[in-house]
Amino acid sequence: MATGKYSVCINRLNKEYLGLQKANEKEFVAKPLTSNILEWNFVLYGSIGTDYEGGVYHGQLIFPPEYPMKPPSILMTTPSGRFECNTRICTTMSSFHPESWKPSWSVSSICLGIISFMNEEDNGIGSITASSRVRKQYATNSMAFNYKNQTFKTLFPEIIKEYKKQKKQSTSSSSNLSSSSSSSSSSSSKIVKTTNNQQQTQESDNKTLFFSLVFITIFIAFIAIMLRYNSNTSSTSSVESNNNN
Repeated sequence: MATGKYSVCINRLNKEYLGLQKANEKEFVAKPLTSNILEWNFVLYGSIGTDYEGGVYHGQLIFPPEYPMKPPSILMTTPSGRFECNTRICTTMSSFHPESWKPSWSVSSICLGIISFMNEEDNGIGSITASSRVRKQYATNSMAFNYKNQTFKTLFPEIIKEYKKQKKQSTSSSSNLSSSSSSSSSSSSKIVKTTNNQQQTQESDNKTLFFSLVFITIFIAFIAIMLRYNSNTSSTSSVESNNNN
């Protein structure tokens, strides 16, 4: 049991952490640093049907020793096109608005509140407005960015494991697609080559047939001329023979 002036804060955060482990939330994950329970790291999963779908967004909650009577500071690490990175974000649940803070709010309600705020277009300190295309690109690249963050890798090994698995499957699929494309290209090349050979053979046969027909035509013409010549010669000889008689 924690003692001293921070005991209420520490006991509350320990209790919330145990509750989150049992709750198995689907929209976010949140854990404190092992070295400092006042500093939490969370991961938000982009909401389906939004520009953030498929994105994995890492951020921090920095609790004051007076928690739950005072709100935490909220910061985002992963680029999203919605919040500035490593800058305190202004929301009704953050340290910017202690007057609107409710002690009944918890790590869970804060994370869900950030997701809700993220899906809206309200402006404030730490908020930005990027285009839909940019936000979708950030979502696609979010895990590649998080993978470079050592704190993220240390606190969320299960997410890293899933990322590596999906990356391996994607690489394998790309490799198979490339191999299939290469095989298809090779097959197409063979088909084209075979077709060309067939065309060349057909052309050669056509030429042979043409010359054969020409030769036959010339030969027939020659025979006809010879027959006509012989016929004329015979006729001339007959006339001369009759005259002599």
